[in-house]
Amino acid sequence: MGTPKIVLTADRTLMSPYRGLSLATFFGCAPALDPNRDKNSLLYKILGNQVTPKILFDFICNYIPHTNGVANYAPYGLRKVEAGLLRDGFRREDVVVAHPDHIEKFIGPDTQVIGTYEMDPLGMGPVTMTFTYGRKQTSYDEFYNAELHRRIKVAKQKTGSKAKVISGASGTWQYNYDPEKIEEFGIYAILEGELGGIAPEIDGHAGRFFNYLINGDFENMDPFRKRSDFKVNIKEFERNGKKIHGRFVNFWDRPDLDEIPEIVEPSMHGMVEVMRGCGRGCKFCDVTLRSLRYYSPEKVKREIEVNIKKGGAKSAWIHSDDIFVYGMDPRTAKGMEPNREALEELFTAIMSTGVGHTNPTHGTLAGAIADEKLIPNLSRIIKSSPDNMIGIQAGFETGSLRLIGKYADRKLAPYDPSEWHWVVKEGVKTLNKDYWIPAFTLIMGLDNDEQPEDSWDTIRLISELEHEQPDSMFTATALTFVPIGLLEKSDFFNIGNEMTPAQLGVLYKTWQHNFKYGIQKFMTKTGAKGPQRYFFNAIARSLGGIPLGAMERYARNKSKEHEKVIETIKTKYW
Repeated sequence: MGTPKIVLTADRTLMSPYRGLSLATFFGCAPALDPNRDKNSLLYKILGNQVTPKILFDFICNYIPHTNGVANYAPYGLRKVEAGLLRDGFRREDVVVAHPDHIEKFIGPDTQVIGTYEMDPLGMGPVTMTFTYGRKQTSYDEFYNAELHRRIKVAKQKTGSKAKVISGASGTWQYNYDPEKIEEFGIYAILEGELGGIAPEIDGHAGRFFNYLINGDFENMDPFRKRSDFKVNIKEFERNGKKIHGRFVNFWDRPDLDEIPEIVEPSMHGMVEVMRGCGRGCKFCDVTLRSLRYYSPEKVKREIEVNIKKGGAKSAWIHSDDIFVYGMDPRTAKGMEPNREALEELFTAIMSTGVGHTNPTHGTLAGAIADEKLIPNLSRIIKSSPDNMIGIQAGFETGSLRLIGKYADRKLAPYDPSEWHWVVKEGVKTLNKDYWIPAFTLIMGLDNDEQPEDSWDTIRLISELEHEQPDSMFTATALTFVPIGLLEKSDFFNIGNEMTPAQLGVLYKTWQHNFKYGIQKFMTKTGAKGPQRYFFNAIARSLGGIPLGAMERYARNKSKEHEKVIETIKTKYW
């Protein structure tokens, strides 16, 4: 029996249910190895170069089940590509979505393309850069992506396979900053989008793209291509006196909704997409550059039903870049007022599938409060309650009115940047009232323009929320600035070398809040039900204070000014 023509896969961190733990999908950003650890230290004698113990990570990042090596679940974007290939004429036996631990079973002389789906392949994502001090340590995202490519390379050598390895999805921009990995991994081509590295929407053209790969059309492709076709760009990089070349396939198209295929096999976490684009226009984000499109409730239902019937899903994770923009007509909604009727219709359709729980991935605070009936009405439809909390990721970004006005003024629409603090406080109050918990992300070193007073504005705003709304429920995660979107030509914020005392204060305050409020107060009310909630909460309680102690030691060793910031937070903002 021959091997399939096309093998699709992703690394372990993208192929795990994380035991149903809320927000644990970010655990891949955790540091795995510290190559600079003192070999004479006690820590090295206990853990070697390990930072987060591998045995703990592998336990929490448990593998998905498989059927003879075929993954039973896969990232939603990978399922879209699979569906596009089947729609465009490839037979079922030609296309396999392989479990990363069984990739070798499917690589052989007949294999022509191996596609890897990559979100943070080299550990340069904002969360990862924060946790690894600007890649001074190796994250588990990077660790397991490298392991996957090593296994692919060994399997090809063992079987004599000439399969072309193509890496795609929203993380491939990272290879521009570490091109040595292209050669190390043996990658034939990197698929990337235009406009700041947005993931290209090839699901509408999957058959054409993979036929180009198989037929060798990317060897000598006309660089002056039509807009809806692919362009090959051979980039040359110089590193340590050596020239490195990488084949980057660029594509940017806006497939019509009827050209976007519907998944045919279950996605990870029961995720389905309901829209593309955002329209908010934040300068530090790339998804805002995508044009707005909305799936019909019927299309969303059909994908959820695939997850229910084939994957046994009992919940639906609803992906959007801002759920409160769903159904909005940007030509008439100048203040980005939500389309409440469209949202109510969407979530009514979602719940009609029989799922017991649903929550959107992302939403803005301004959108949540712009219509006072919106959150109460949606909450009745999705049956939010103390036993059915709804999580949503929202951009807090900064407490600085200067920065929010300069880089994200439309994020507040229909409100003015001067009202940002009120929007944050009112947003938390409105969401919490109906049992929604926002998971906030902040940006440290935004466009390398952040001043100490901007950082202190962020610390003060979090502290005010805690004291003015003592029963509030939210998490806050500080991320380092990464140059994407309209700021792609800016420099990375290097947390390992550039963190000011005030920025350390932001990092310290956010972790203190998460430990004091998130872990100790409401962690057991979110995520999968069952005894595992309390087991992992116990682990979090016992380990949650370790980063605080590490930051205190860092401050003492760094400078008196750093140490003073920590003490100020303890006395004034604790």
